[in-house]
Amino acid sequence: MPNSRVLGGLQADAFLGAMYEHSPFGKVWYVDITNGSDGNAGDAPDQAYASVNSAISAAVATRGDTVVIAPGTYTVTTALNPKAMMTFRAAVVNPHFPTVTLQGNITNLVTLDVSGCRFIGIRFLSSGSTLVNLVNISSVANINGATFEDCLFEGLPKSTRHNVGIRANSATLFPTGLVVRRCRFSRLGITPLWVGVQSIPNAVIEDNAFVLWSESGCGIGFSNTTHSQRGNGYSIRNNEFLNSGDGVGVRFIGGTEGAHSAGIVRTNYFAYFATTTAVTQNSATRTFINNYVGDTGTGGTIADVGN
Repeated sequence: MPNSRVLGGLQADAFLGAMYEHSPFGKVWYVDITNGSDGNAGDAPDQAYASVNSAISAAVATRGDTVVIAPGTYTVTTALNPKAMMTFRAAVVNPHFPTVTLQGNITNLVTLDVSGCRFIGIRFLSSGSTLVNLVNISSVANINGATFEDCLFEGLPKSTRHNVGIRANSATLFPTGLVVRRCRFSRLGITPLWVGVQSIPNAVIEDNAFVLWSESGCGIGFSNTTHSQRGNGYSIRNNEFLNSGDGVGVRFIGGTEGAHSAGIVRTNYFAYFATTTAVTQNSATRTFINNYVGDTGTGGTIADVGN
């Protein structure tokens, strides 16, 4: 087989990556906008596809297939709809300057309705006026284990902002075990991370930067918490929120949380927020909140221990 080698007597794919990034049962698919072709086999670097959708079509659900994407800009005209347990990884991961850009001028750049998908080192970019959600989660089913690491979610310039980075804003569905780690959200006008009334049970949102470009927006927005019955154990920690106006860092909208909505919002840092609006914790009666706020040279701590 081309581009393969024998390790310890076992045939190995050309790309192994870190072991946790690539299932030993899964197949590796390659995408290269510059040198690839959708008429290729897609199973080796010199047989790479040209489009991500071709790799998704070839993958087998739940097997743990990995799509390795060569540096370049990939324009998406039909929403990417991954199969379960797929991993999408930039061939060269650079968290501060992503080498792979997925861009589109469509309602959803990625529609995620299956469990176990991971995205590593990808830039999600709005390229027109119609894009609303860079990633839209759980529009038809509850999903588990969606993971985003070292990604950049970027919207239009400030004059035309209206985008959402990750949307999980269903009235009846919820993602369990959502992980958003070491990502950056910038130039997004509504809410970088928008959570629905069913909350985000067992989620970990950590080490991200939320750069707010909309004075009326918020970094992480929870919909009406009166109905949030599945928020058990979510953690929002060690994130940075940078504000350009009067936005809110973490917003809990509506009434009192449901009986099972306990979570923790701690050790986050807020620049240019008033201490009363960095986290609107009054509705989060079952969530522990303890963060640092700096506001134009003055600062302080906010703390609110839930019931």
